[in-house]
Amino acid sequence: MRLSQIFGGATQQPRISFEVFPPRTPKAEESLRSTLADLVALEPAYMTVTYGAMGSTRDKTVEIASFIRRTYDLPTACHLTCVGCSAAEIDAILDSIRAAGVENIVALRGDPPQGDETFVPPEGGFAHANELVAHIRGRGEFGIAVAGYPEKHIEAPDLDTDLHFLKQKVAAGADVIITQLFYHNRDFFEFEERVRKLGIDCPVVPGLLPIVSSKQIRKIASMCGAKIPEELGRKLDGAGDDEDAASEVGVEWARRQAEELLERGAPGIHFYVLNRANHIRRILEPLREKGLLGVRA
Repeated sequence: MRLSQIFGGATQQPRISFEVFPPRTPKAEESLRSTLADLVALEPAYMTVTYGAMGSTRDKTVEIASFIRRTYDLPTACHLTCVGCSAAEIDAILDSIRAAGVENIVALRGDPPQGDETFVPPEGGFAHANELVAHIRGRGEFGIAVAGYPEKHIEAPDLDTDLHFLKQKVAAGADVIITQLFYHNRDFFEFEERVRKLGIDCPVVPGLLPIVSSKQIRKIASMCGAKIPEELGRKLDGAGDDEDAASEVGVEWARRQAEELLERGAPGIHFYVLNRANHIRRILEPLREKGLLGVRA
């Protein structure tokens, strides 16, 4: 099932989805397979699998997405970037993804290689995500998601410029926008309002990263330019180095975010689950009890 079908229809209930990343060791892979069963039990509409730097996990990305698709009959999406590949090489990757039974792509420009300050397109490849989207759409085989940045992409000079590039990605053929993590819902609502004023009418799905570690989230937030609200910062400071306490803060904060987002009409929520399931279950159960969530497509 493609993303356009997953989000099709005006009367559908919100769609919950999860992002996982390819493990780097056999032990981590075994753990992920167990976690996948727990995540699928939470009834997501689809799952996405990330793509390592310079395509370093390319084969694993496809393998995991295909495993989820075949084992659980659940729609999946492979992340794909412009980094390090010519158009012909992108086509070969797309062939392998389609052969694996995966029908959706999360199309991204990708980060510059480690040590490089700016992104340099590969020879015969693409410089921007909209070019990758247009190339994928031209094949007519995939649903396509693109990234949106409520607090702007860290490389963008301002939000207007960033939104200009987002509009190009949607015009090139994207079916849905999935946002980068954020911790203040106001940022999402203001972003969505500006998106609509630009005439972009595809679903805008908020992406949430529930906090499981104070130190980890501060590092991640600094890398992607996300702000930690003052209230959340105080709570994390109170948790200190106690990761269980930080996780409790993170679960409650994400639950509150998700509840407000859903009550105000979000078409779904995409959770960056960090290859864990228990904290996601604790977030979703109260939302289901309140009748805010639908079930998988």
